[in-house]
Amino acid sequence: MNRIHAPEIEDYEWCPALWRNTLTDVLRASSEWLHLFDSAAGIAAEVLTGTSAARIVDLCSGSGGPAVALVDALERWHGIRVDAVLTDKYPNHAAFDRLERQRRRRIVGLREPIDATALPDHLVGLRTLFNALHHFRPPMARAIFAAAARARQPIASFEMVERSLQGVAIVGGAPLFAAAVMPFLSPRSWSRLALTYGLPLLPAMITWDGFASCLRAYSPDELRALVAGLEDEHYRFRVVTRRASWHRIRVTALIGEPC
Repeated sequence: MNRIHAPEIEDYEWCPALWRNTLTDVLRASSEWLHLFDSAAGIAAEVLTGTSAARIVDLCSGSGGPAVALVDALERWHGIRVDAVLTDKYPNHAAFDRLERQRRRRIVGLREPIDATALPDHLVGLRTLFNALHHFRPPMARAIFAAAARARQPIASFEMVERSLQGVAIVGGAPLFAAAVMPFLSPRSWSRLALTYGLPLLPAMITWDGFASCLRAYSPDELRALVAGLEDEHYRFRVVTRRASWHRIRVTALIGEPC
């Protein structure tokens, strides 16, 4: 099936911050509790040791869960200690505040909106995206990697959503997962609970955006086509697919790095 850029509610400016932040908080919980991006640490370690990158610059961070898990995994499993800067077009201030308190400034969240295709010059390091690339149409997605190549900065996009029956089946469990984790998400609020168990708008939104993500997902061949022509003698791209931790979920990475 061809890629379909189906609408995701969280992408629209009119989407209430409560809805968007709840969705990204649920995604953070799923990535942390299920260790969905554990395999990203090995890939990131390869890129960091092969380049001069000394920190993580996370794009489209949402609530920051995968990037924070990556920082922890790099130190625990690979002996690589790096800090991380979290950025987003719609910064989740509450999540950034919480992470900064917990991590004592090893994690810094920028409060101003950041365009993933035009990072400020001072944001140097390994650029990462977790389950974010599918939000962009091909021209914009290509621009993100073109910007990294021009700046001679490494970049790695990690996607666990895929255009497959398995991907759709995983999303099918989203309403139950959202209902199960909602009481434990920080910050706790009656609004979240009411929109989950009273009028279940939040589970419905999370499920719809999950299905739309599957339709939007890029295949490995489409990722290669996305960056075709951006390589030169100083910069290269590669696509890597690995299993996510102990389960059958696949993580597909598009990696760009100076050489």
